[in-house]
Amino acid sequence: MSAARMVREESGFTLVEMIVVVFLLALAMIGILSVFDASARLNKSEQDVADAQGAVRYGIYSMTRAIRMAGSGGLPVTQAILNHSNANLPGIAGGSAISYDNVPAGTTVTSLNGDIPVRPGTDMIEVRGVINSPLIGFDLETGCQPCDPQGGCSPCTAADKAVVASATTNFAHVNDDTTNRPQFSQVDAYTAGVTAANPMLVLVAFNDDVHTGCSQISNGQEQPLYPQPPYNVGVISAPTTLASNGSFGAVNFTSSIAKQFNQELPTDSGADPASLRNIRNAGILDDLVFFIDNTNDLHPALAQGIRRGNAFDVVALADDVEDMQVAYGVDLDGNSAINIRTGAASFDSNVSSDKDGDEWVPNVAGETPLTAADFRMAAGFCPRLHAVMISLVAKSHDPDLTYKAPSATGFLTMNSPTSSPNPREYPSLSVKSFRRRTQTLKINLRNYAYEGG
Repeated sequence: MSAARMVREESGFTLVEMIVVVFLLALAMIGILSVFDASARLNKSEQDVADAQGAVRYGIYSMTRAIRMAGSGGLPVTQAILNHSNANLPGIAGGSAISYDNVPAGTTVTSLNGDIPVRPGTDMIEVRGVINSPLIGFDLETGCQPCDPQGGCSPCTAADKAVVASATTNFAHVNDDTTNRPQFSQVDAYTAGVTAANPMLVLVAFNDDVHTGCSQISNGQEQPLYPQPPYNVGVISAPTTLASNGSFGAVNFTSSIAKQFNQELPTDSGADPASLRNIRNAGILDDLVFFIDNTNDLHPALAQGIRRGNAFDVVALADDVEDMQVAYGVDLDGNSAINIRTGAASFDSNVSSDKDGDEWVPNVAGETPLTAADFRMAAGFCPRLHAVMISLVAKSHDPDLTYKAPSATGFLTMNSPTSSPNPREYPSLSVKSFRRRTQTLKINLRNYAYEGG
């Protein structure tokens, strides 16, 4: 065998073979890295969605708590839940008495730090009552100062009245023992930041029922369904001193803002305080508005505003919530339930996806929003609004370019606007591939719902 032949038989891989092997290994490595990259991106995207959904749960919890307490302290249903802004109250801009259903562009909420834009096409809801602090109960010897043993207490109608101070007769108000009544300190802590520039509202209610016709016959006896006490609303400009003095302090019942809460219908002009003396309960009245803050159209947020005079103290409840839709359950047929009327059932037994097919309004496109007057009966003023249904849509914080599902460019719920193919597009983005989650909850109004209704 020649030497040249032996060298050829003992030689290794050729250059071409090495290039092919390296190329194949590179392809395999790229494939493996692509799998890891896709897995990492999916994990991050799902984590973003989980974070958004967790925030939505907190937002839903906050709204549920407030809505269930709507009217606490004695407000009528028409003042407790608002689906239109009150044109006579400052704080909501965008038009006179605008509808909170699919709000138009240009709607703002006036915060303590300036105007906040509301996301166009989303819903708002306003909830009122003694919600974030305890409602204090009193005996019939307690009221606005001055009080005397013979003449009783003064009517709660003037400015700078010291309201519900400690009783001076043999009777004492129900919560006179501050050591056993932590509610006093809770109210004082809640009002600690009150100033003339940052006032709060006080509601005082009395012991009568102004809606005596709102009742039902049970076991041969007339039973009131929803007692509506007469009440007055005032403004405080200094912290309460319940723990130390048993008093809400000076209350201005002649404030133009306070008078707006004294009317049965918020669309009416403000009413002067009623000349009533014996206070049955009193508490800090919260006027809450829930809306989608569109300051950053890429990262909108579910926000809550608490009225402080002419403006709202606004805080974010949940980030990356791009839509909120609200429907109201109104018992139109008087059967003590919110039910389907003429439509076919959809996802549960008392909701229909047909227009005007159930007693939820407006949960289907084309339904006409209700007015405050629809929330009560014309005769007797008995509440017909018994529940609220809320649907929130949350998106991931960052886009996922590989996500191509139908909801990647938007998700419609209830009667969200449908005038454009992608109604939830963001003009600041060129890519709109987001993962989304939606959550819907029906909430009974504790102060107005029938038992089991």
